[in-house]
Amino acid sequence: MPVFCGSVSGREREVLQLLAAGWSNLEVADRLYMSKRTVETHRQNLIAQTHSRNTAELIKRAVLEGLIR
Repeated sequence: MPVFCGSVSGREREVLQLLAAGWSNLEVADRLYMSKRTVETHRQNLIAQTHSRNTAELIKRAVLEGLIR
């Protein structure tokens, strides 16, 4: 059964891709023209949606399911 049961928005996918590339929340916010708090909210929503314990586990699951490279 897929971990990403709900739909992931394009913006969430962009945030996830940049976090997986090692960017900080502030760097992602600057790159995507959003607040740092919005980036943190997207990350927390994805963690909750996938029942991950932290960002590292979220990224691992996203890579394993082909959501990001």
